[in-house]
Amino acid sequence: MLVSVYCKDVRDSAEPRQSKLSEHLRHVEAIEDKIKVAGPIVGPDGKEPVGSLLILEVDSPDEADEMLKADPYYQAGVWQEINVQEFKGVVGSWVGGKTW
Repeated sequence: MLVSVYCKDVRDSAEPRQSKLSEHLRHVEAIEDKIKVAGPIVGPDGKEPVGSLLILEVDSPDEADEMLKADPYYQAGVWQEINVQEFKGVVGSWVGGKTW
């Protein structure tokens, strides 16, 4: 199943994000086979991250939760809110056009 994951950063997350970046990237590499697309959401300045967005292919939302809880950003308190929802990709170049 595909799930969308939206992680909203706490205010002033720049320092913990930077200090945990190397560990976070190692974690991402370890789960890369489950990631369809992922990256930071940037704020109005177009540079500073204010959250993260992921589309994961997992067996269940619980598997996504486990992967997120193992992330150094989660453990460092970078994210104040995490929303995991099942996702249905139905149109776009990523899904090969449209599915209807």
